[in-house]
Amino acid sequence: MQLSDIKTVGVVGGGTMGFGIAINFALWGYPTIISDLSDDVLAGTESNIAHALKLFVEGGLITQDRAGETLARITTTTDLAQLAGQSDFITEAIVERLPDKQALFKRLDELCPPHTILASNTSRLVLSDIGAHAKRQEKLVLTHYFAPPHIVPGLEVAKGPGATDESLELTCELLRSARKIPIRVRGEKPGYLLNRIQHALAREASQLWAEGMASAEDIELGIVSTFGFRMPHEGPFLHYDLAGIWKWPEDVRNPRAIQNEKLREQMLKAQPWFLDPANFDEAVEKRDREYIRRLKELYWKDDD
Repeated sequence: MQLSDIKTVGVVGGGTMGFGIAINFALWGYPTIISDLSDDVLAGTESNIAHALKLFVEGGLITQDRAGETLARITTTTDLAQLAGQSDFITEAIVERLPDKQALFKRLDELCPPHTILASNTSRLVLSDIGAHAKRQEKLVLTHYFAPPHIVPGLEVAKGPGATDESLELTCELLRSARKIPIRVRGEKPGYLLNRIQHALAREASQLWAEGMASAEDIELGIVSTFGFRMPHEGPFLHYDLAGIWKWPEDVRNPRAIQNEKLREQMLKAQPWFLDPANFDEAVEKRDREYIRRLKELYWKDDD
């Protein structure tokens, strides 16, 4: 199957994540079907979609005409079989309860055409468990969005244990066609990649608050105004490069204290992850110029 073969997208679950996932596809030209358990739930879904598109228009992202076209591409139903029979790619976005997800995947596997790819938006379960009872193992993928899914550009993408590279590549191609940024995850752990990093931050912040190290307000302010300020430009690896930590003396970097052998070997190389050392000064200046633009926009915008 090729990208051009994906004509209709299905989203099962029209709640907090599902309505935004549907917007992503409909906004970029894909007829999209949303199913949920009742018409009352779907009425809320439709209201959330209309409000989200209104904000897009007010924010200058799209025109009112395009918002109307997007709405026209979205249909809703309480009939799962209707969605399954018409969809070439389906994202599951129901409650994070394993038996419910397993039952849904089994049912979709039975109802969908053989070519349909099934994706889960799970944030803490693993795909091998969710799709355990489905026969189409080669077409099971993870597409984990981050709230709000119609705004945050990045999402995690991973294969199920029996999925093919073709299914993964087609999923990434589809997401890129909807202007999303797929982040490939090679392994399978509860929470996968980014939630584990995010939860590590939250866990440490909560512990420090409980120990009285700072108020919740100051912890929040510190995160937002320091490394939160930097993160639109750099993650931990590029920060290592730009901060010049790779140039520190070995006893200051102290890589031998790192227990993980693979990471210790990387640190002993005394090399940046991404930067060309010969272009270090230029890269730092580029970072600083971006920081200055962000400083002016976020913190100094009222100062002339």
